Amino acid sequence: MKKFRNPLLGKPYLSETLRFGGVYFFLALINLRVKLYLTPVWFDGKLEMNHQLLLAFQYTNNEQSRLLQFYIPEMFRNLFEISIPNAYILQRWLFVFLALLCFHFYLRKWFDAKLAFAGVLFLASIMPLSYFNHLQESAPMLLLTFLLALWAIREQKTLWYMVILFVGGINNESILALPFVYFCVNYKRFEFQHIFRLLSRTLGTCLPAYLAAGAIRYVTRDRPHLGGAWHLPDNIEGLLEQLSFTPLEYWKAEYLYIFFIFGAFWVYAVLKYSRKPPFLQRAALVTPIFILIHFLTGITKEVRQMLPLSFLIIPMALFYLFPANSGSANENKLVH
Repeated sequence: MKKFRNPLLGKPYLSETLRFGGVYFFLALINLRVKLYLTPVWFDGKLEMNHQLLLAFQYTNNEQSRLLQFYIPEMFRNLFEISIPNAYILQRWLFVFLALLCFHFYLRKWFDAKLAFAGVLFLASIMPLSYFNHLQESAPMLLLTFLLALWAIREQKTLWYMVILFVGGINNESILALPFVYFCVNYKRFEFQHIFRLLSRTLGTCLPAYLAAGAIRYVTRDRPHLGGAWHLPDNIEGLLEQLSFTPLEYWKAEYLYIFFIFGAFWVYAVLKYSRKPPFLQRAALVTPIFILIHFLTGITKEVRQMLPLSFLIIPMALFYLFPANSGSANENKLVH
């Protein structure tokens, strides 16, 4: 049996890649259609104006520092001689497709193809809740890099983890929460020497990404921050106000979307926690920290910020929904 480390390249997976890849290609297209329908500023000139400001380094601090979200579309625009809106369409479609496809094989570590397919379908079905009339085009690549970095941590591929964290960090800073996962997953015992070495390794592996992100933020320090950098009072006020909504008003209760995005999966992910694979148990410790950071500095109704947690919440919930998998959650074997 071939090893799991190259699931997309090994012969046993070629047929599976083609079969499920065809489905995910069109799921990404459907998500693209929903996003474009809900984002009229994509075609009214706003996107093109923002792109030119980003290239000139004249845009807001937090968006300007996400270099790849505008340099990749610029590469597509020059390479294929397409319009700026179409370049961003290509970027979103491509990265959402790759995220869905890679998520399938990430799940195959623990589940058979049917349950992996179910997990991807769940992710694709909840993504439209995160779409608003705004241009946050680092989000699709964030999904892909966040997933690949988690995958690298799980498989103990430290060099790949460092590279992905670096690339992801200059696309969107949310991925920089993953060094905490790296530490938790690799922690073995409460012993000073072990903890010191692990802290040193954790800091060493994330240092290039943090230095790059910090340098970019320093260069753009004089630019204003889009939407402000502190949102705790707004989030609390919005949440308290919309808790009084009736169920028939939930469709517009945007501050409650943080609960709706995973729904019952939030609960299923923690039920029978001890029966989840050790990697998920430890990696999931980042969840409250991730939520808290976004609650303080993000606008929680923009629930796309929670989507990277899909790669922890969904498999954990699947282990609860399908308990037959819990007893055989061996992380060293692939489920066939």
